[in-house]
Amino acid sequence: MKITATGSGVTVEEFPGYEGCSFIVGFPAGGSKANGFYVKRPDEAPVTATWLRRLPLDRLLRVATEARAAEMAGRVDPAPATEGRPYGGGDEHLRKVAEVHAWATERSIPPRRAIATRWARSEATAGRWIAEARKKGFLPPLKP
Repeated sequence: MKITATGSGVTVEEFPGYEGCSFIVGFPAGGSKANGFYVKRPDEAPVTATWLRRLPLDRLLRVATEARAAEMAGRVDPAPATEGRPYGGGDEHLRKVAEVHAWATERSIPPRRAIATRWARSEATAGRWIAEARKKGFLPPLKP
């Protein structure tokens, strides 16, 4: 599989089972959520609804989102090392959320977006994690 992240898109070629096809996943400027999807088939055959339904879109989008996150992380100083969130969360995960929050704040990057990108999750999930970290005392309370 060949993955190329450039500008506002990620191109995935030689995706298993779809050799010869090119998939381009578009992203908004500075964003990590896909907002466009383009397909090019080598045989110029039409892209039908049946063909699209058979496409493992979840795996394809995960590959593209991970490439986008890695490409975005390469543009600035690396954030603190992170692991995936263990089931049920935990204090160790919330400490890492607080570290990434502090790192992003120092660099004038929206903390919720940085946390979402770091763990490849939605900004809503990142917001919940920030709220949990505040409750546990790993982040200071919001100023009125």
